[in-house]
Amino acid sequence: MSGHSILLLAGEASGDYHAASLVRELKERSPGIRVSGIGGDKLAEAGMRLLHHYRDINTIALSEGLGKVRNILAAYRTMKRELRSRRHDLFIPVDFPDVNLRLCSIARGADVPVCYYISPQVWAWRRGRVSKIAARVDRMMTIFPFEETLYRKAGLQADFVGHTMARDIPAHVEKKLIREELGIESAVHVVTLVPGSRQAEIRRMLPLMCQAAEIYLKRYPDTRLVLPLAGAHLAELVREILNGYNIHVGVHLLEAARLMAASDSGLVTSGTATLQAALAGMPHAVIYKVDPFTWWFALRVLKPLVMEKDVHLAIANVLAIEKEKEGGPIKELADAGFSIPCNECGRPLLVPELLQGAATPETLAEWLMRLRTEESLRQAMIRGFRQIRSMLEQPKDGRTAAGIVLDMLRNRAFAATRGE
Repeated sequence: MSGHSILLLAGEASGDYHAASLVRELKERSPGIRVSGIGGDKLAEAGMRLLHHYRDINTIALSEGLGKVRNILAAYRTMKRELRSRRHDLFIPVDFPDVNLRLCSIARGADVPVCYYISPQVWAWRRGRVSKIAARVDRMMTIFPFEETLYRKAGLQADFVGHTMARDIPAHVEKKLIREELGIESAVHVVTLVPGSRQAEIRRMLPLMCQAAEIYLKRYPDTRLVLPLAGAHLAELVREILNGYNIHVGVHLLEAARLMAASDSGLVTSGTATLQAALAGMPHAVIYKVDPFTWWFALRVLKPLVMEKDVHLAIANVLAIEKEKEGGPIKELADAGFSIPCNECGRPLLVPELLQGAATPETLAEWLMRLRTEESLRQAMIRGFRQIRSMLEQPKDGRTAAGIVLDMLRNRAFAATRGE
């Protein structure tokens, strides 16, 4: 497989994380493979040659002006030029559909096979894009099992390859050892606050969490509060907010999932962290809040037009709902005598989603109290999380993302020797 070249585009942090794992395995199995394209620090560390960093293209805000637009156009032109250069044997777009689907068309015109990794979330919104994706992609590698079925029905060869986090977050950890590292006694009740990874998100969510913690601590003052920093650059902002409240929160740069595994419960802002919490086995409530106009627009305009009726923010809930016909995590809760209804649609969920008007300090504090006092609820939720993990583990037939990519490269090389 020596000498093959792959062009890859991961336009955001999550794609950088997943794709870096793929590139590391590719280079372990075939050291001669060359990978170049757009990504971040993790992909660079894995051995990919960066043509542009994803931070130059992944956000457009009015405050960023024309400089950001110029960066995006330059990066897009670079990728078009590379696809048409005939130097690459395969294009791997990673999520980021608004840019990647356009580049898939260019790849098709340049006779470069496309192996898409990390499906756009068509199951949540704009499901009509499935047919467009099928027309532009040769093979799809998914990290959620139900996506495989969705694409195969559309005629696209698709493979569920397991979720990177299910490999990276251990199923069993020594909670006592992590607590020893942090200087926390094993008998202390620990609550994790996860306010998000973006500054605007932290400014919205952390004050709400702190207000809930103040209410909760009046009843349980022996609780230890901890917070995983998504990056050292956020430390000053987090401390500035925490200083406004009469609570003590231990702020740690420790990996979020590791801190969650050492905790008894938590409050988690909607996003990647919700899946981390489930895989770490931490009972939690998911919260999210935006400005009133954004919420109204999303609920009254976007959702009816492009979103699925039964869409939910927590990935653990999405997976639990998919599993309902076979029993699954929600039935696990029901069998234990619990029902966690969605505040928006009323259907039962695995973890509570406290969104917008339901995201009040009192409601958050109430859930923290329940997760402390109702041990049977905690255990039923943890058993449900184990089922979520089993859904995301690598398929038993041994399929991996790297294996599929190597197969595509072999097939292309074989076709070339036959002059096809």
